[in-house]
Amino acid sequence: MDLNQFTNNGKYLMLALDHRGSFKKLMSPDTPDSVTDENIINLKSEIINSVQDQMSGLLIDVAWGIKSYQGSKPFLLPVERSGYSDQKGERVTELEYTASQLKEMGASGAKLLIYFNPDHESSHLQLATASHVLKECQDLKFPFFLEIVTYGDGADLTCRSLRRFVDVGVVPDVFKLEYPGNLDRCQEITKMLNKTPWILLTRGDTFDKFVAELKEAVYSGAEGFLAGRALWQEVCSMTGEQKSFFLSKTLPERFKKIAGIALSS
Repeated sequence: MDLNQFTNNGKYLMLALDHRGSFKKLMSPDTPDSVTDENIINLKSEIINSVQDQMSGLLIDVAWGIKSYQGSKPFLLPVERSGYSDQKGERVTELEYTASQLKEMGASGAKLLIYFNPDHESSHLQLATASHVLKECQDLKFPFFLEIVTYGDGADLTCRSLRRFVDVGVVPDVFKLEYPGNLDRCQEITKMLNKTPWILLTRGDTFDKFVAELKEAVYSGAEGFLAGRALWQEVCSMTGEQKSFFLSKTLPERFKKIAGIALSS
């Protein structure tokens, strides 16, 4: 499995831009349905171009992301549908593509987002979905990034959720995880995963908060990031000179800063 294609000096410096419904809401909170495909493709293309020379790879979506990207860096595509199915207050992931289909579209790997609460009955179904995609990717020798996003009450949800996946052997090539709350839990994750790399997601935090979280995660053994909204979310509501400045100055400087943190370990 060639994971080196996604790294720079052994670190994952990756841009997350597979947002679909949430991207429309960022562009037009009151009237998301008024946002056109062209609007989305153009903005995603501008975001990508802003940091294309710095990133080691990216995560894009099928509907708009592929049309937004003309570069040579490897990219992931999501296998899941946007959002989730609400089943009695529990979040269930639904698949939209197979790993084989993503490969045919030119992807270098697959990403699966699993919403998870280890105390919910749906956790068994979510584990089964992840296991299914893992086997598909293993059969194809296709890199698999598994993203776990927790919900519900409990300060230790990230670690407890991750333990469930590890205990049943659902271990991808790379785990994409949220900040678990403190330095000790970051170190617990690294110990739990042994040699399996994990990288940090932003989950819509502010950029400054993500910087602080990334420092702790990298210090504790995280091998980089797959960063989305914390990097670029403000630009979705900008126009004119403000937008141009953000894309030409702010966004590249932000990416340079977090790349430096990842590469410093």
